Amino acid sequence: MSDAPERNAALLAVDWGTTAFRAWLLDDSGAVTDRVTSADGSLRVSERADSPSERAEVFRDAFVGRCGPWLTANPGVPVLAAGMVGSDHGWAGAGYLDVPADLRELAGRLTVVPAGESVVHLVPGLRVTGPDPDVMRGEEVQLRGVLAATTDHSATVVLPGTHTKWVRLDGGCVTGFTTAMTGELYGLLLRDSTLSRLAARRAGPEITTAFTRGLEAAERQGDERGLGALLFTARTLALAGRLESGEVADYVSGLLVGDEVRHALQGASAGVVTVCGSPSTAPRYRHALERAGVSVRTVEEDVAALGLWRIAQDAGLVPAVSDPRTEDHPR
Repeated sequence: MSDAPERNAALLAVDWGTTAFRAWLLDDSGAVTDRVTSADGSLRVSERADSPSERAEVFRDAFVGRCGPWLTANPGVPVLAAGMVGSDHGWAGAGYLDVPADLRELAGRLTVVPAGESVVHLVPGLRVTGPDPDVMRGEEVQLRGVLAATTDHSATVVLPGTHTKWVRLDGGCVTGFTTAMTGELYGLLLRDSTLSRLAARRAGPEITTAFTRGLEAAERQGDERGLGALLFTARTLALAGRLESGEVADYVSGLLVGDEVRHALQGASAGVVTVCGSPSTAPRYRHALERAGVSVRTVEEDVAALGLWRIAQDAGLVPAVSDPRTEDHPR
């Protein structure tokens, strides 16, 4: 965060996830003028409280601690927050919209919580009901941003992360989604399993030979052997000297991503798929999808700021777009 006060601040936008806090200060054109990030995710913050009232206090204090200079320099600036901050273990429960859901309807279901002299508007998540229930929080603002940032909308959007989302869209409506715990499973394997003793490093953003080798194994043998058996090959290959310790993490990443992508594409014609994720994960999903013959478009993870801006416009917290020609283009 810079020390210079912002003069034309129109919105303080927050993406507060399980493990990270990200905030942007946007001017009256929706452009990012300042940003702040920290490891004060909702999980870490919530651990400081034993009751809902205490939880509200610690979330408020954490928010003011990170964004206080912005609030002081821009009194009355609207605040819009999404992610696990709106969960039952966050600042306050913001509820869900049931799928199918028009993303423009998020603006009509905001939950307001006090934050000193300011108020914070919490964005609801999305929920799939029925025999295969599913939920998302935070990714819905990325989806709103993806729709605003691209004119040729994909029917499928992949949001890689700890819990990767595969989202089906029809125009501006989310018609369904599924979640894969690939990122969390990778973290557990490389921290707590026997594989952690073999891996000399964590996987990086590069598309390595070992990562591609893992993809190939998942493509070739996934149906017959299953993911559990494939993961054990990381151990046996290393013990046999056919996989270096510095390659284990990339190989495991390839197995996990390859298995996820293969199952997600089964029996479906994906067309063009949009991948929206961090620089450390998006290239891996793009590579796996392109190996499967899928055309891929990538959008940066910070599109969440644009999504929050659009939701704020939908809610009347900031001025609406005056020129319709700019409605579906990034700022």
